[in-house]
Amino acid sequence: MKNIKSACILAALAAAPAIARAEPWSGDFALGYLATTGNSKTSSVNAKGSLVYAADRWKNTVAAAAVSTYADDVSSAESYLATEQLDYNFTPRDYAFVALEWNKDLFAAIRERTSETAGYGRHVLTGPAHLLDLEIGAGARQQQTNDQPRERENDFIGRAAAKYQWNISPTATFLEALKVEAGENNTYTESVSQLKLAIIGSLFANLSYTVKNNSNTAPETKSTDTETAVTLSYEFGKKKS
Repeated sequence: MKNIKSACILAALAAAPAIARAEPWSGDFALGYLATTGNSKTSSVNAKGSLVYAADRWKNTVAAAAVSTYADDVSSAESYLATEQLDYNFTPRDYAFVALEWNKDLFAAIRERTSETAGYGRHVLTGPAHLLDLEIGAGARQQQTNDQPRERENDFIGRAAAKYQWNISPTATFLEALKVEAGENNTYTESVSQLKLAIIGSLFANLSYTVKNNSNTAPETKSTDTETAVTLSYEFGKKKS
């Protein structure tokens, strides 16, 4: 099963750049793999990618990610993420957005979470060295916990997000994405810190650290999960804010 999942991820990442080579498309695809043998046998695959279509005042961003880890042929981590956000820039700095997000984690406190939000965003910093977007909005969320997977909680939520990019040099970039979804049943916070280093051409090495926190979890379940990843990524197209 794990070999099939790995093959599917590799096939998707290999095929995607061919779909979107020309403007107004842009995006990136990353893959990381680690395996050990001997006294213990482990394997870990993490993959992610995004596609951006930007034309005139519109921008549509679709992203997906997957993490799969096995220790002695037993799954110890498995999560999937898919998001889509549509932005409409009504001024050079101000935009409205609609965002959809689906996340499934078989080992976290929240087994499955889906949210639909809309709101307002502003390009606070526009470069060239520093870029910062701030967003605020509201919407709905549906979630299931791992201790009660058959029960679905529906909640009205407020959403706040920040996306920061620091172009340190022509070959090094630091990125930070922070998101908070607050509702009556749970407050979900996610922070993704990433350092991107150019290798050659459109090929990059990425170091990332992700922290996910749920305020409301079962007593025997930890509220915070972290992920550390090292990946190689391929970028294409021109990035647009």
